[in-house]
Amino acid sequence: MGAGAGDAAPVLEGFPAQLELAGNVGVVSVPLGAHEPRPLLIALHGGSDRPEWACNAWRGITAAYPIVVCSHVAGNNEASLAWSSPADTKRRIARAIEAARQVLGTWVRETATLVLVGFSMGATQAALLALDQPQIYRRLVLAESAYAPAPTLAFARPWVTGGGERAIFLCTTLGCEGPYRNSARNVARHGARARLNLAGTNAHGMWNPVLQSMRRDWPWLVEGAEGWDAYAPPAEDAAAPGRTETFDPPP
Repeated sequence: MGAGAGDAAPVLEGFPAQLELAGNVGVVSVPLGAHEPRPLLIALHGGSDRPEWACNAWRGITAAYPIVVCSHVAGNNEASLAWSSPADTKRRIARAIEAARQVLGTWVRETATLVLVGFSMGATQAALLALDQPQIYRRLVLAESAYAPAPTLAFARPWVTGGGERAIFLCTTLGCEGPYRNSARNVARHGARARLNLAGTNAHGMWNPVLQSMRRDWPWLVEGAEGWDAYAPPAEDAAAPGRTETFDPPP
């Protein structure tokens, strides 16, 4: 909301930390206390998951810096919520972004590119969206979609050719490691940089140890990204769980 008294700098306040968007299009995580416009982060939740949970998880990973937009999917039964197609997902994202702009106004930093993240079924959708719109989604996190490895293995070449820059492949279960390591190598082979984050939980979910592990790699993902120039990562936690492997393009 508006500026304080006198010449005090404006501060983003007067909202809850997480806000339901009008029209049942999704929820948004609000970077309370911001003094300047913040970039949008698009987060896609997993099947039978909730956008509220996704926004909460990525808010924690990013130290509540961006405006996290988490779209709703069709259906009222929490046990069967699912993404249907990339075309439908694109429309849902667009509606949620527009609703966030209506609420937050000039606090939204307008950028030509967006960071895109997804978990499980949401990560499968994110890979397909990145393949289709690499010029927009140049920074990417795919988490736990290795049970359906085809999209993560196939998107690398068109994504990098179209402008893709950095990708993180996040594993929370042991079965994810092999396919995701191949996906990270694929991205590097085609000329972009990638990391494999092995959170070490062996549980399919965005639990607190996963968030702690991802905080280690988030500053690397958004380094030099449009809209993230004022982002100041928290001090690195040497005791954070998990480990990271880095994949750079060949010289």
